[in-house]
Amino acid sequence: MGRIVVAPQVPDGLALFYTTSDSSGALDPPSIALVRNILEERFNIDAQLASCTQVHGINVVNAKGSDDWCEHPGCDALFTDQPHMALGIKVADCLPVTLIDPLHSVMANIHSGWRGAAGRIVPSALSKLATETAFDANRSIAWLGPSIRSCCFEVGEEVVSNFDQALGDVESFVDRTRGERPYLDLPALTRSLLTQGGVEARSIHDSGLCTRCDGSIFHSFRRNGPSAGRNLAIVAR
Repeated sequence: MGRIVVAPQVPDGLALFYTTSDSSGALDPPSIALVRNILEERFNIDAQLASCTQVHGINVVNAKGSDDWCEHPGCDALFTDQPHMALGIKVADCLPVTLIDPLHSVMANIHSGWRGAAGRIVPSALSKLATETAFDANRSIAWLGPSIRSCCFEVGEEVVSNFDQALGDVESFVDRTRGERPYLDLPALTRSLLTQGGVEARSIHDSGLCTRCDGSIFHSFRRNGPSAGRNLAIVAR
C-alpha cells in the first residue's frame, strides 16, 4: 500500500491514517488484507473493516462487522462503539471527518463533500451519535483529513447559494479575491459546524493537506478527472 499519513494525537489503542496515491484506494480482497496488515503490524490492532457505498448524501449508519469486510450501501458516514472495528471512507477531494470520544469508546468516519456539507452531514452525525451511543461532543476529538482546500476549491455561485440556504450566510468561508468565481474553504466551514455542535475548538486537528495542489501525494478528482483513484481514511480500535 506504500506511503500512509498517520494523524496526530490519536488516543492510545486507536489508529487513524490516510492512504496516498501509492494505492488506488479500491476496496477489494487484496486491499482489505493490506489495510488489516497495516493495522496489525503498525498499530497492533486486530479489527474488522466496514466501509460505505457512498452517494454524496447525509445518511449516517451504525457499522456492523463481519469476519472479513462489510460494505454498507447508500451512506456517507459510519460510526461504532464496538471494539475491534475499523471504519473506512473513500475520498478524492472531499473532506474526511473523523470523530472519537475516547471516554465512551465511540468513533465515526464521515465523507463530507460539498453536497454532504450543505446537507449538514456533520451536524447529522453528531446528533445521531448522541442519540444512539454515549457519545459526548464536548469530550470528543475531531480530525479533518487531506482534502481540496481553499487554494484550489473553485466553485460556482450556485454552490455558495446552496450553502447559504442550508446553513445561513457562509461568506466568511468564501474567497472572492482571485477572479470571477469564488473559492470555498470547506475545512474551515466544517470546523465551525463542529464547534457549533459542541466539539471544543482546541480538540479539532486539521491536516492542512490539499489533495488538488500540484505535487500532492494524494488522489484528486479535480486534478486527474475520472481516472483518479481514491484516498482511504481508516479509523480503528
